[in-house]
Amino acid sequence: MQHRAGFGQWLRALRDTRGLTQEELAEASGSSVRTIREMERGRVRTPQRRTVALLADALGLAGPDRDRFVGLARAGHRPQPDPGVVASAPVLPSELPAAVPNLVGREAELTVLARLTTGVTDGSATTASVVVLHGPPGTGKSSLAVAAGHRLGTAFTDGQLFLDLHGTAPTDTGRADSAQVETGRADTGRAGGAFAGIVEPAEALAGLLRSLGVPEEAIPGPPEQRGRLFRTLTRDRRLLIVVDDAADEAQVRPLLPAGRHCLTLVTSRRPLTGLTGAVRVPVGLLAPDAAWRLLASITGEDRLAADPTGTAELVELCGRLPLAIRVAGNRLASRPGWPVGQLVAQLADPRRRLTALTAGDLDVRATFDVSYRRLGATIAGVFRRASLVPGAEFDAGLLAAVTHVDVESAAAAAEELVDAGLLLPRGDRYAFHGLTRIYARERLALEE
Repeated sequence: MQHRAGFGQWLRALRDTRGLTQEELAEASGSSVRTIREMERGRVRTPQRRTVALLADALGLAGPDRDRFVGLARAGHRPQPDPGVVASAPVLPSELPAAVPNLVGREAELTVLARLTTGVTDGSATTASVVVLHGPPGTGKSSLAVAAGHRLGTAFTDGQLFLDLHGTAPTDTGRADSAQVETGRADTGRAGGAFAGIVEPAEALAGLLRSLGVPEEAIPGPPEQRGRLFRTLTRDRRLLIVVDDAADEAQVRPLLPAGRHCLTLVTSRRPLTGLTGAVRVPVGLLAPDAAWRLLASITGEDRLAADPTGTAELVELCGRLPLAIRVAGNRLASRPGWPVGQLVAQLADPRRRLTALTAGDLDVRATFDVSYRRLGATIAGVFRRASLVPGAEFDAGLLAAVTHVDVESAAAAAEELVDAGLLLPRGDRYAFHGLTRIYARERLALEE
């Protein structure tokens, strides 16, 4: 039954992709409308070879795609399980990873996502059904997307799909250390393991089609055909799709469904401004009270209340960066005898701070490494030398003076660094996150 359902599903998808009605396909193939209808419903046990060949001709199938189509139809000739013994009910995809139990400080972002969800599911959305959660490394974009998916997923009755694009994988320049990259992706909340590398859109589409029940032998070879089949299958479904850790627009664009009732949440360090019509939700640093609450959720409120001054200093030393606060909280939780002040003392020296902000596979320095090593040589040089700029904020003119480039080049480099999450915009000026400045000075000392 699984094979017959798979053949029927693919037959319908191919017909829809080519814009044919059942009547038009019947006329083109010399079959009856009833035969095609029964095939698509999976009720025809053994489609005739001639019928299958004529259908393939009418659908314009050739080469490997035609072979797969014919092979899938022939699978119906194999002995089938007794339907009274083996049920063949489709599995509703529910692929979201477990949500972090202590997501705090993201109420405003969750409110935006809830409003968009309502508009998409009831068909009244006036905004795009694609949302890009973007921000600097370590701000917890993936954790937010997964938590939102669990809260909002029940509105999408056809299931939730999850796809990790590994967009912050090292490039082929070989500049990144794979172990550092792997641990540095800790803002996603995922453990380490064998590093998979950047996922190509064709590979991602194949995974999505499998999740939607398309048999392996029915997945088209050419990427554009995979995209058409994916859009066909999602046209009338209510799906929530979380596309995590995207590198750029080209990696995401082929994966977007065309259906009105699908919502796609994309996480990326970049705002992906090339995705027309997408809603962009910046994910930044935590407010001081939210940073305190996150730390308390890990260590316990009483421990922080015993030293409120030290706790406030600890939060600021972590730059109110969620990843750094989680690392600090985990270190305190694993050392119940430590007072808060002991960790504060370790972090007080900027030269030791990034090294101290490591706990297991959570590593703040490594998550900065991922963005830095994807920069071109010129932009990386501007980033390193920008750490010499005095004061909290600077404009393009001051940046040009320190980095020895012209003002126009300095402004362009600063904007690129903002998109990479390594600088923060401040109107027409720029600023370092406290930990990022320390990282830039480390790179300057090591490379220059």
